[in-house]
Amino acid sequence: MLLEHFMALLVIMGLTTTFDKHNRHKQHFASLATATELSNIIPDNYEGYDPQFDNATEREIIAALGTTARLHCRVQHLGDRAVSWIRQRDLHILTIGIMTYTNDQRFLARHIDNSDEWVLKVVSVQPRDAGIYECQVSTEPKISLAYKLMVVTSKAQILANRELYIKSGSDINLTCIAPQAPGPYTHMLWHKDTELVSDSTRGGIRVVSEQQMKTSNLVISRVLHTDSGNYTCSADNSNSDSVFVHIIKSEQHAAMQHEMGVRLEVPGLWPLLLGISLLSVLTNLHAQHHMTRPFLVA
Repeated sequence: MLLEHFMALLVIMGLTTTFDKHNRHKQHFASLATATELSNIIPDNYEGYDPQFDNATEREIIAALGTTARLHCRVQHLGDRAVSWIRQRDLHILTIGIMTYTNDQRFLARHIDNSDEWVLKVVSVQPRDAGIYECQVSTEPKISLAYKLMVVTSKAQILANRELYIKSGSDINLTCIAPQAPGPYTHMLWHKDTELVSDSTRGGIRVVSEQQMKTSNLVISRVLHTDSGNYTCSADNSNSDSVFVHIIKSEQHAAMQHEMGVRLEVPGLWPLLLGISLLSVLTNLHAQHHMTRPFLVA
């Protein structure tokens, strides 16, 4: 009986030892699995990654006067460092992070959470804003990337005289260009006086615009007297340009208008001719007076 109890005790001890070994192996494999999963999430030597700039961003920005300019700076592996924007000409700190450090409220910092992009926004660009700006990261030593902002005065230009005389029944053909308009594409519109020129107002109107070439062509067929007026071309972020179109009745009227224009261009011509004629008359009178004067005999 005693022998049977002893054998049962040995069996129980053996099972307990086996169970403990099994649990230890299970915990070991679980810890290995957890370490493997973490290694897939966290790269090796993560602390050793240094911030670096994405050099693919546009670093020469052209902005038209009065528009909004945006300078995009992308920084990878930023960590806990801060990104600042600095104006190079006076080394003035404009922004740190999303905070602005200038009294000029036209300068703003923009950043989307969890993104690597830090934007300097300049509202209502002025000529004095042109220059070099630095995107700086607070590493030791600091690293920075320079951006050049260029401010242009863009103006649409109609390739015609300021006043045009078009015979009634013929066509108006106007071409407008805006070569300095910022951006790869430019939207252009035509107005007559204060109204947008469109084919819905009358038939025979055609507007052909090339946004990439920054040109626009306005054609109005078989013009009438009511088509007279001020025609304006406007382009995105550019000053507009205008010409005045006169619709005339005949070619003789056009010739008369041209002659009047020539006279207006030389307003001193008639007084000059009148002066020459008067001088000639006085000279003749003086000559006749000397011819009739009596001679004295000694």
